[in-house]
Amino acid sequence: MPLTLEGETLGKKRRHFNKLVADAVASKHYELTPIGDTDSDIDNLLKIEIACKARNVDYVIEVMKSKDMLYAATAIKKSTWLITDPQHAHIINPEYLHTQLKPYMTTKAFNKLMLHVRLNLKDESRVEAFYEHFKDTDSGCKWLQNCSIPFIENVMKSERPVPVWLFKRLCKRSSRFLSYNHKITNIKPYSRSLQAVLFMLKSQTDHILNMIEDKSRKGFRKIGKHKTEFLMKKCPRRVIEQFEIYGNFVDMSVVAKYIKEEEMQSFLHKHANYLAFKIHNCESWGYFINRIPIQERFDFVKNTFIDKSNTGVALTEEVRTKIEFNVKTYQWYEFAPFDIAFTELKKLIRKESQPADRHDILLVLISCGSKKSQHIKTLLKYLNEKHMNEPFKFKIKFICKLLFSTAVHEYDIDTWNYLDQFFYSMEVYTETEKCVEACRAYIILYKVLHDEPVPDIITKQVSVESFRNIQKTLNAQQKSKLFTYLLNTLWAQTNRASCVTNESDFRKTILQMSRVITLVKDWKQEITCYRFILERIQELIKIKEENKWTTDMSCLYNVNKSWRKYMFEESLSLSLCEETCLNALKHKPQLLTRHDKQIHTLRTDDAVSLRRVLAKLRVYWPDSLAPHWTEAYMQSLNKPTGQKAIINGIFLISPIDQVVQLAKKHVPSDTKINWSDSNQAEISIQRNIAKHLHVARPLVPLDTVLWYAKGDYLQYAVPSLSAVLSNVSEVESREYLPKLLDAPVSLQKFGLRLTYTKFEASEIKHVFSDIWKITKNATIRAVIFEQTFNQLCSSKNQNIENELWELLSLFMQDLNSQESSSLYKILSKVKSVPISIRGKYYMKSYEILKSLPESHNCVSYLKKIIAYATHVMELLDEDFVVNKLLSPVESTFCKHNGMYLDVFACFLLCGESEENQLQRFRRIEKAIDEAFQRWYDIHLNCFYMKMLFDNFLKSLVKNFEEYFVRNKTPIPVKLFQEIQSKIQKELPLVENYVLFTVWSLVTEYVKCMNEHASNISNILKSSTSENVWKYIHLEVSPSFGKKVIGYLKEDTEKYSSAIHDLFTEALNRMLYIFNFEDVKLVALSHMLYDREFIPSYLVVCKCMPVLCLENDETNDDEKSKRFEILNQIKSHPSPLVGLYYHHHFNIRPQF
Repeated sequence: MPLTLEGETLGKKRRHFNKLVADAVASKHYELTPIGDTDSDIDNLLKIEIACKARNVDYVIEVMKSKDMLYAATAIKKSTWLITDPQHAHIINPEYLHTQLKPYMTTKAFNKLMLHVRLNLKDESRVEAFYEHFKDTDSGCKWLQNCSIPFIENVMKSERPVPVWLFKRLCKRSSRFLSYNHKITNIKPYSRSLQAVLFMLKSQTDHILNMIEDKSRKGFRKIGKHKTEFLMKKCPRRVIEQFEIYGNFVDMSVVAKYIKEEEMQSFLHKHANYLAFKIHNCESWGYFINRIPIQERFDFVKNTFIDKSNTGVALTEEVRTKIEFNVKTYQWYEFAPFDIAFTELKKLIRKESQPADRHDILLVLISCGSKKSQHIKTLLKYLNEKHMNEPFKFKIKFICKLLFSTAVHEYDIDTWNYLDQFFYSMEVYTETEKCVEACRAYIILYKVLHDEPVPDIITKQVSVESFRNIQKTLNAQQKSKLFTYLLNTLWAQTNRASCVTNESDFRKTILQMSRVITLVKDWKQEITCYRFILERIQELIKIKEENKWTTDMSCLYNVNKSWRKYMFEESLSLSLCEETCLNALKHKPQLLTRHDKQIHTLRTDDAVSLRRVLAKLRVYWPDSLAPHWTEAYMQSLNKPTGQKAIINGIFLISPIDQVVQLAKKHVPSDTKINWSDSNQAEISIQRNIAKHLHVARPLVPLDTVLWYAKGDYLQYAVPSLSAVLSNVSEVESREYLPKLLDAPVSLQKFGLRLTYTKFEASEIKHVFSDIWKITKNATIRAVIFEQTFNQLCSSKNQNIENELWELLSLFMQDLNSQESSSLYKILSKVKSVPISIRGKYYMKSYEILKSLPESHNCVSYLKKIIAYATHVMELLDEDFVVNKLLSPVESTFCKHNGMYLDVFACFLLCGESEENQLQRFRRIEKAIDEAFQRWYDIHLNCFYMKMLFDNFLKSLVKNFEEYFVRNKTPIPVKLFQEIQSKIQKELPLVENYVLFTVWSLVTEYVKCMNEHASNISNILKSSTSENVWKYIHLEVSPSFGKKVIGYLKEDTEKYSSAIHDLFTEALNRMLYIFNFEDVKLVALSHMLYDREFIPSYLVVCKCMPVLCLENDETNDDEKSKRFEILNQIKSHPSPLVGLYYHHHFNIRPQF
C-alpha cells in the first residue's frame, strides 16, 4: 500500500514526511528494501532519508548509483556526514570515487556529488588530494581555496594563474596572497590586476596603501566613494601629504570634505597644478573651493582664476591653458556672493548674442542664488523682465534646474507669480506637445499645498511618476496632503466597473488601476488602508471571467510582493503562471481545482514551463491532483494545439513505465514523414515525443529513444538522444556503444561522441582506429578526426598526448581530397594543440592544406595557418620553413599583400645563437636581393617594395621585442649589423637617408643592449612582461642617447646642421618602431648633455611628445621629466633654441 502523506498544503505534507523519518530513526523500526521502480516516490524518498539519518553508508552509496536523479540528488544532499566524517575518508577520495562510484553513476549525479564534496570538505590534507587529482583540468583551481596556506603558496609560486573570484577568497584567508595579484587570470582588458585587491582595504590598509604608493606597480583605477571615505577617516594625513599619488585613485569630493577649512587655501596653493590635470569642470573644483571659509572664498577664486593675480598659486602656462579650456570665466562666479555674481554676470549676458551662451550664464546665477528666497525672487524678476522671449529649449532647461534645486512650495506669493508668468510664456497652461511635465508637477505641488484650485488642463496631463522625487523634499503633513490629492485625482479618472463595456475599455481600466496601485506603493502606503482598490480589482476579475476576456492583469498583482497575500484568492485570475501555482500548493491547493479551466489554458501553453509544479504534484499528490492533471493532458493529446506542452507535461508527471508505454504506442510505422498525410495530429505527437523523451524521470532506456532516432524523425530525437547519452553511466555506455556503432551513419556519430566523452584515451584509440580503417564516409571520418583532436587538446597528461598524437598523425597521413570541409578547418586550429606537439601538427597541417586544389575553398584556413607561423616558429624545422613554408623565398617575400613578412622576420630571430641567425639570413638573402632589384616597382601608385621592406624591418623589431621577453631569441646584434651593411651596400644613400638612419639607430640600440647584457638579464628575471621593456629602456637610454648625438654630429659635419630635420624624422620613427612612446622622454633627456651642440636641442624640441591637455593618465615621473627637459631647453642661451622652444611649447591653442 503506497504511503499517503497527511495535510492539505505542501508545507504540512513535508512536515508529516519529516516526522515519519524522525520517528523511524528514533524507534529503529524500519526496513530498507532496495529502491524499486514500482514503489511510489514518497516510499522511496522515505527510505532514502531514513538511510541518510541512520548513516547507512552502503545503502546511501547504492542510491547514488540510481538512474533517478531525484533519488540520487536526495542521497547526496542528505549525506554531508559521509563527506565530512574522517572515518569515511576511504570512500570520499579521488581514487575511490572515480574507480568505484563514477562508472555506475549518471553524469549529472556524479557531478553533483563532486560539487557537494568540494563545498563541504574542509579537511585540508584531503582537499589537497582532490586538487592534485584535478590540477590539470579547468576545474582544478576550484579545489584550491580549502587547501592549506603553504600548499596554496607553493601552487601559486609554480605559475598557476587563478581567477579573480578565487584570488579574493584566498586573500580573505591570508593577506600573504595579496602579493600574488599578478597571477590573476581572466582580467578584462579595461580592468587592472591590482584593482582586485581593493576589497581588502579595510582589513589590510597599510599593505594596500604600500602597493598604491609603489610607483613600479600599475593596475589601480578609481577606488570609489566608500573606500575613499574609509581612508580619510583612518589615515587622512597619509592621503593628503601624498596627494599627488592618491589623487589618481581616490574620489575627490570625499577627500575635499576631510581637509580643514583653514588649510584648504594652502592645499590648493600646493596642488593646484596637479588638480588641473585631474579636474575637468567647475563642479569638481567646487569640492575644494567650497571648503574655503566663505568670507575668503571669492577673493581666492577671483585672484587665482579670474584676474590671475594670486601669487600664492603658481600655475604653469600649460595648466592655465587647460583650466581656461575646461572652465569658462563666468563659471567661476558660482562661488561669488549673489549680489556680485548678479551684477557681473548681467554685464556678460548683455554682451552675448547667442541664446545658448546666455542660458549657460543664467545657470551659474541659479547655482549661486538658489540658497536664499530673496535671491530667487530677484533672479525670477530679472528673467521676466529681460529673458521672457528666449527660445523654449533654453527656457525649459533653465526652469528645470531652478525647480530641482529650490523648494518651490516655499515660495512667497510674489516669487510664485514671477515663476507662474514664466510658465504661461512656455505654454504650460495650454494644450501643447512641448515637454513641460515637470513644470505641471510643480504647479500641482504649489497649488495643493497652498489650498488653491488646480486647473483641469494641468491635472489631465501630468504623470504621478513625476512626484517620486518631489516627495523626498516634503515633510509628513505635506506628503499626506499631496498624496491624498493625487490618489483622489487618479481614482476619479479610473473607470467604474459598470462603465466597462468592451475589452478595450477593460484594458484601459487595468492600466488606470495599475497607476493607482503604483502610486500607493511609491508613497510607501499600505494597500489594506484602501480597501476600495482591492474591491475594484475583484469587480474587474468578475467582469473578465463573465466576458471570457484574455487581458493580462498581472500588472496589478506584481506591483508589491508583500501585497500578494491580500489578493491570494484571486491570484490565479490575476497572474496565471507557474509561480502562482506553486504559491497555491503551499497555501491552498484547492485553488488549482477551483480554477481548473484557467489552469488548463496554462497546461496547454507551449510557451510556459510547469516543471516545478509537475514535480511537486508527482511526489506529494500522487493520488489526487497528479492523476487529474495526467487525465487532462491525455484528453487534450489529440487536439491540434499545445502538444509540446501536453507531451512535456505527461512525461514530467508520469512514472517511467507509462512514458515508455506512450512512446511505444506512437512509434512511427514509416521512417519517412508524409507531410501530405491527413493525420497531422499524429505526426505532431510523434515529433514532440521524440523531442521530449529526455525530460522523463528516471532516464528512459536508449532503446526507447532509438525507436524515434530514424529517418526523418532523427532531427527531432537529437535533443533526447544527446541528453540520454551524455548522462548515462560508463557501465551503460559500454552496453549501448555496439548498438550505435553498428547503426546507420547518422547514429554512428553519436556512438563516436559517446566513446570520446565516456572512455579513456587507450580505449578511444582502439575504437577510432578500427572505424577509420573500414569507413569511407567523409562525415564519420570528420567526426573521428574532430573527437580525437578535441581529446588531444584537452589532455594534460604527456603519455596520453603522445598516444593521441600518434593516432591523429596516422589519420592525417591517410587524408584524401574527398574529406569533409569541417575536417580541413580543424587543421587550422594549431593554437589549441598542446605545445609539445604543436610544431609537428603545424607542419603536417600546412602540407595538407597547401596540397589541396583551390576548388576545396580552404584558402582561408591556409592563410590562417601561415599567419600563426610567428607563434610557433621556434618549434618548426629550419628546412621546412625555407623549403616549404617560404619557398620560393624571392617571390614569397615580394608578394603585394606582405602576408609572409612576419614569418621571414621570426624565422631570422628564432636562431639558437647569433651565428645561427646569420646562417638563416644567408638562406633567405635572395629574397632581400630580389626586393632591392625591384626597389622602384610601382603598384597602386606607390613604390610598394620600399613599403614592404620598411614593414619587414618594423616586423623584425616588433617580434624581437616579443621573443626577447620570452627568452626565445638572443640579442641579434650581428643579424642587425648584417642587414645594415646590406642596406648601405645595395641602396643609394641620397634617396634613402631616413631608412639608413632609422636602421643604424635600431642597430645601435641593440648594441647598447648587448653592452648591458648582464643587467638586462637581471631585469628579465625580476620584472613582469608588461614593464620589462620600460626597465630595459631606462638601463640603455644613457648610453644610447650619447650614441644618437654621435650619429647626429657625424651627419651634421657631413651635410650641415640643416640635416637635423631629416634626422628628427628618423629618430621619431625608430622610437615609434620600438613602441617607446611611454618612455620617450627618458631617451631625449640623455641627448642634451652637450650644450654647445645646438642641433641636438632642435631635434629634442621636435621629438618631444605633445602633452594632451585631457590626459589624466600621465604619471608623475613623466610630468617631472617633461618639465626638466623643458626647463633645460628654455634656459639654453641660443636664440635659435629659444625660437624652437617658444614655437613648440609656449603657445596657447586658440579655442
